[in-house]
Amino acid sequence: MANQDSSKTVFLALSVNFFIGVIKSFVAFITSSSAMFSEAVHSFVDSFNQFLLWFGIKQTKKSNPKLYPFGRGREEYFWTLVVAVLIFTVGGLVSLEHGIEALSHPKELDNLYISITILSISILLETYVLIKAVKKLRGNKDKKSILKLLKESNDGPLIAIVVEDFAATLGLIFALVGTLLTYFTNNSIYDAISAISIGILLMVSGIFLGYEMKHLITGETVNEDVYKVVENALLNEDKVKEVISVKIVSIGTNKYLGIVKVDYLDSYTDLEIVDLNKRVQEIVKTTDSRFSHLYLIPA
Repeated sequence: MANQDSSKTVFLALSVNFFIGVIKSFVAFITSSSAMFSEAVHSFVDSFNQFLLWFGIKQTKKSNPKLYPFGRGREEYFWTLVVAVLIFTVGGLVSLEHGIEALSHPKELDNLYISITILSISILLETYVLIKAVKKLRGNKDKKSILKLLKESNDGPLIAIVVEDFAATLGLIFALVGTLLTYFTNNSIYDAISAISIGILLMVSGIFLGYEMKHLITGETVNEDVYKVVENALLNEDKVKEVISVKIVSIGTNKYLGIVKVDYLDSYTDLEIVDLNKRVQEIVKTTDSRFSHLYLIPA
């Protein structure tokens, strides 16, 4: 269900960004605005990125136990990493280059009132998508900051949508400020500076997203609350002498793989330990449904 919700959020963002990208391209053409051009590139890059995220979600649903014994959940992280690279290169570098070019060779801008109107509407649309994505990311964790939630989440596509739409909303604000300053001062340097700012913003966003995906791809451990679920279930059993080690990693959106080494009391038989393990596995999976695989190994 969580995966399905992420898919809907991705599709919503794709639709909004593609629509905005078409409008921005038209406005950039009739106004010669570098900031609007950067924003058009930004929207189309985001649209393509969101298509890749949607494709990644679809790939994770394909099952081939012989090739992928733990499923293809981590494939989402690969496609999200590709998205991070595209944000940095295509989005960030192209916008930065265009802004520097506009700064070096300033030109007169026309019909800026159209840009101001379109940018204002775009901010409202992107803010709506961002609010939806943040609400999905937050869930019931109202007290945690967005940055901490991004670092704790193992939903690659959702992380990408939040990062992209935050960058999109902030980039639109940069573009609007630059366009307003250009409109009132009749100096196109502000338009060029806003385009450069958008490029830098996209590059920083790409680096942050790539950094987060690197952790998920390489098997970063989950937060301590998940460990407590396993440890409490085991320590409540009289047959368990000690929990030697607990290792839990993410293998996809809301999917955990847990390997636990347990020291059982010597007086219990192998059959009793097998029954205990089954009971503990059921308790853990009932408490936290994200455990798709949990292995209890005698020490």
